[in-house]
Amino acid sequence: MKNRHKSKNSFSNRLAIIGITIVVLFIAFAMHVRSVTLKEQDREYQLQEESLQADIDAQKQLSEELEQKKIYVKTKEFTMEKAREIFGLKMPDEIIIKPDSN
Repeated sequence: MKNRHKSKNSFSNRLAIIGITIVVLFIAFAMHVRSVTLKEQDREYQLQEESLQADIDAQKQLSEELEQKKIYVKTKEFTMEKAREIFGLKMPDEIIIKPDSN
């Protein structure tokens, strides 16, 4: 009877070890899958960050250009240029030469 009890405990121990091993392997697999998913998500976020940084740089450049244009619009040179374009005005010492339409 002692052998039978010992073999039953041995079988239970092996079954417990196999069960624990399966659980550990399942957890390891789940962690690996989550790790891969997080790495892919990190790559996507890095690409998005680079894209947004490029947009920020482009907007800063545009802002600088607009600031320069804002300053230029306030100059006498701009006013004279627009007067020439829109109204065909000229300074007293200027001669305007127009090309022939032939």
